[in-house]
Amino acid sequence: MRQHGNQRWSGHRELTTAAVDRLYAVLAGPDGRIRGLGRDRYAAQLDRAQAHQDRPFAAGLIRNFANTGRTFPYAGLGPTLHSAYTNPDVQRQHFLADPFRSGPANLRVAAGFIATELRRARRKSGREMMRHLGAAVHAMQDSYSGAHAWRDYAVYSGDPTAAVRALHVFTPAHLVGIDDGRNTHAGAFDQPPARSGTVRAAVEATYRILTAHELGLRDPGRAELVLRETLEPLVRASDAGVVVGLLPDTEWRAERDRRLELDKSAGQRPVEGGIGVLSDGGVGACG
Repeated sequence: MRQHGNQRWSGHRELTTAAVDRLYAVLAGPDGRIRGLGRDRYAAQLDRAQAHQDRPFAAGLIRNFANTGRTFPYAGLGPTLHSAYTNPDVQRQHFLADPFRSGPANLRVAAGFIATELRRARRKSGREMMRHLGAAVHAMQDSYSGAHAWRDYAVYSGDPTAAVRALHVFTPAHLVGIDDGRNTHAGAFDQPPARSGTVRAAVEATYRILTAHELGLRDPGRAELVLRETLEPLVRASDAGVVVGLLPDTEWRAERDRRLELDKSAGQRPVEGGIGVLSDGGVGACG
């Protein structure tokens, strides 16, 4: 998923802003603030924090290099552009698959990353709180992008609880037009229509985890319960199981094309209430 959209399609910034708007409509005090922050400031700080996850250049360490358990330093392209086969452990930050793990294991790791970042955010303050909250928000939003994961078909009617069916594998070669036969991160999903079901589901999910975060700060004794009750329905496995999309074979390409058409057609239908509001009904379960 790209960072910035326009009037026709949505990126992370638009999802984040819409979710914060809903958060403030529900939880802001009489002064229009949450924890002393106005809506625009909260949205800007959160957007900056989530965008950090997609930084194009960085330096650091690749832990578990190529699934060998070894650690190697890197400098240059940011981890968001690292191949899953080179840097498998970072994929969870974008709700993508580690190709060396099974589908269920990948889902546990990706969901666990979001939960851990939300817990860390709750224990921090100021910039550090937003850093962890932004990481959780970024991964949550990525989970609704067909480039990163496939959910049950109900997601195309805006259902944020549509269960996860598959996580995809990212390799960067396709970005320069090279088909290495291992990338299932389909860039065609990176510009979801602004009124599509996947966008509405992502906004709703973002709003829910932000609400859980803020309510947890207000009532620490219930914070963990609220987090679990909020997050678990958003990251559950499909009844049909969870797989890793390892190869862009004929079957995978057919499913990709079907889902692209569903996302596009859902985005053309008028939706009462605008972005982030769930529509009635559903397309049905995937499978």
